[in-house]
Amino acid sequence: MGNSHGAVQSEAERRANIRQMDLQMNRRFGRSSKHALRLVLRGEKETGKTSITKLLSGNLFDPVYKASDPSKPEEVTVPWAAGPGEDVSLTMCAVSEPNTRKDGDDNSTSLKITHSEKNKLTSSKKDKSKDEGAVHYKGADGIIVVVDPTKEWTFSFAKDIIENAPKGAEILLVANHRDKMESWVSSRESMQKFVAGCGEHVHYSETCLTNMFGMPAVEAFLRICLLRIQMTLHKGAVKDLGEALDKAMDEAKKSSSAQDYDAHLALSF
Repeated sequence: MGNSHGAVQSEAERRANIRQMDLQMNRRFGRSSKHALRLVLRGEKETGKTSITKLLSGNLFDPVYKASDPSKPEEVTVPWAAGPGEDVSLTMCAVSEPNTRKDGDDNSTSLKITHSEKNKLTSSKKDKSKDEGAVHYKGADGIIVVVDPTKEWTFSFAKDIIENAPKGAEILLVANHRDKMESWVSSRESMQKFVAGCGEHVHYSETCLTNMFGMPAVEAFLRICLLRIQMTLHKGAVKDLGEALDKAMDEAKKSSSAQDYDAHLALSF
């Protein structure tokens, strides 16, 4: 019957197809983006930064891992439909982080430099780290920090990133590999507790990028970043309107106090 013999689409494939159709409609009808949104994705190697950019770009998850070029961040700009009539030019910058593995330590189950160990580094090294991060954050509207909870050092590294991020920046801590939760060494409770202590601008979500679990939460974070931009724009517009209103009220008072009916009749006839 009909398509009964066709391949059954997975939810991930269905969502990807819908996104591709939306991109094609944008190109066909020349729909322009009303807003620009820039995200910076950070986190240890092999945590899923590039996969998130691919999924947000409308592509499917690629099970074949390809190491990013360590000499430069990966940057891509795609149209993103934030909602009805809200077309956004979304730029994503996935930063290639330096290797923090201890020398001579190739055991995948061992820890890299922990959060407490990094705090013992010299102040000059810390200042250099902050300066490098500031370059990537320039013009950013949001930061996504990806963690592989099966590897504790990725959470330690994420703590450093979040603590050194610009004050008030919207940040999403993404705990990837939800399908391997039984192997997590960084517990959900510890990550949520850390996020709760960072303030209202830091958020937490979990993903399994292989099947797109958690991507709606990531897109909801993008929506938060977009609304922050709109709030800033509206605050500026409200301020301008308030000044114009004050000026109009002053003019109305002056015009009212200077009214002279006899003079008006003399000019009219």
